[in-house]
Amino acid sequence: MKRIVEQLMARDGMDKSDAVEQVSSFFNAMQDDIINGGDPFSWENEFVDEFGLEPDFFEDLAFRLAF
Repeated sequence: MKRIVEQLMARDGMDKSDAVEQVSSFFNAMQDDIINGGDPFSWENEFVDEFGLEPDFFEDLAFRLAF
Protein backbone atom coordinates (compact mmCIF):
# COMPACT_ATOMS: atom_id res chain seq x y z
CA MET A 1 0.00 0.00 0.00
CA LYS A 2 2.93 2.28 0.64
CA ARG A 3 3.78 2.39 -3.07
CA ILE A 4 0.21 3.39 -3.96
CA VAL A 5 0.15 6.11 -1.29
CA GLU A 6 3.47 7.49 -2.53
CA GLN A 7 2.21 7.54 -6.11
CA LEU A 8 -0.99 9.39 -5.15
CA MET A 9 1.00 11.95 -3.19
CA ALA A 10 3.46 12.54 -6.03
CA ARG A 11 0.99 12.50 -8.91
CA ASP A 12 -2.06 14.15 -7.33
CA GLY A 13 -0.43 16.29 -4.67
CA MET A 14 -2.44 14.57 -1.94
CA ASP A 15 -1.20 14.80 1.61
CA LYS A 16 -0.23 11.54 3.23
CA SER A 17 -3.24 11.22 5.52
CA ASP A 18 -5.72 11.69 2.65
CA ALA A 19 -3.88 9.20 0.44
CA VAL A 20 -3.71 6.64 3.25
CA GLU A 21 -7.41 7.11 3.98
CA GLN A 22 -8.40 6.61 0.34
CA VAL A 23 -6.27 3.49 -0.10
CA SER A 24 -7.28 2.04 3.28
CA SER A 25 -10.96 2.60 2.58
CA PHE A 26 -10.68 0.87 -0.78
CA PHE A 27 -8.68 -2.02 0.70
CA ASN A 28 -11.14 -2.53 3.58
CA ALA A 29 -14.12 -2.63 1.21
CA MET A 30 -12.28 -5.07 -1.05
CA GLN A 31 -11.26 -7.25 1.89
CA ASP A 32 -14.80 -7.36 3.30
CA ASP A 33 -16.21 -8.33 -0.09
CA ILE A 34 -13.65 -11.08 -0.65
CA ILE A 35 -14.15 -12.51 2.85
CA ASN A 36 -17.84 -12.77 1.99
CA GLY A 37 -17.19 -14.69 -1.23
CA GLY A 38 -16.37 -11.89 -3.65
CA ASP A 39 -13.92 -12.25 -6.51
CA PRO A 40 -10.60 -10.43 -6.00
CA PHE A 41 -10.12 -10.03 -9.74
CA SER A 42 -13.34 -8.03 -10.08
CA TRP A 43 -11.71 -5.41 -7.87
CA GLU A 44 -8.85 -4.82 -10.29
CA ASN A 45 -11.05 -2.78 -12.66
CA GLU A 46 -12.49 -0.82 -9.76
CA PHE A 47 -8.96 -0.08 -8.57
CA VAL A 48 -7.89 1.23 -11.98
CA ASP A 49 -11.05 3.37 -12.22
CA GLU A 50 -10.71 4.85 -8.73
CA PHE A 51 -6.97 5.47 -8.63
CA GLY A 52 -6.03 5.79 -12.29
CA LEU A 53 -2.99 3.59 -11.70
CA GLU A 54 -1.70 0.63 -13.66
CA PRO A 55 -2.97 -2.79 -12.58
CA ASP A 56 0.47 -3.76 -11.28
CA PHE A 57 -0.18 -1.43 -8.35
CA PHE A 58 -3.29 -3.50 -7.59
CA GLU A 59 -1.03 -6.46 -6.91
CA ASP A 60 0.21 -4.67 -3.79
CA LEU A 61 -3.31 -4.87 -2.35
CA ALA A 62 -4.01 -8.39 -3.59
CA PHE A 63 -0.80 -9.73 -2.04
CA ARG A 64 -1.60 -7.97 1.21
CA LEU A 65 -4.78 -10.04 1.47
CA ALA A 66 -2.67 -13.16 1.58
CA PHE A 67 -0.98 -12.07 4.81
